[in-house]
Amino acid sequence: MERPRFHLSIPAIDLEVSRRWYVDGLGCRAGRCSPEALILDLAGHQLVAQRLRQADAPPPQPGIYPRHFGLVFDDAATWQALLDRVRAAGLRFGVEPKCRFPGQVLEHHTFFLIDPSGNWLEFKHYRHPEAVLGCHDQAVVGDAELRH
Repeated sequence: MERPRFHLSIPAIDLEVSRRWYVDGLGCRAGRCSPEALILDLAGHQLVAQRLRQADAPPPQPGIYPRHFGLVFDDAATWQALLDRVRAAGLRFGVEPKCRFPGQVLEHHTFFLIDPSGNWLEFKHYRHPEAVLGCHDQAVVGDAELRH
């Protein structure tokens, strides 16, 4: 059975700066480009950076909420490889790498980046795979200490 790809459109103040950040820094593959938009391959998903004039940019988001997007990795080694890559590229962390909910079924390692246009991205790996979409008995979503 085919698994659909996710599509997300995000604002980008400067397409060339965004292209360098996502391709050279994060490791995405660049796709089609026009003066108004850039298509990026984010782990097989279509991410579209839409040119936005600086004057039209929304105010900066003060933290990870309410909006962020990213990837959930199946294995810790792949998550660590991305972490090593973004550190080597000098990308800006919004939240440094950390372990959330240690020792619990929801335990996961995570870090957040902020792209040049102020978009927040999260990359995480859950120790227990069932925590990604399951664990309905758990009433915890998010990180209370990071809510503003």
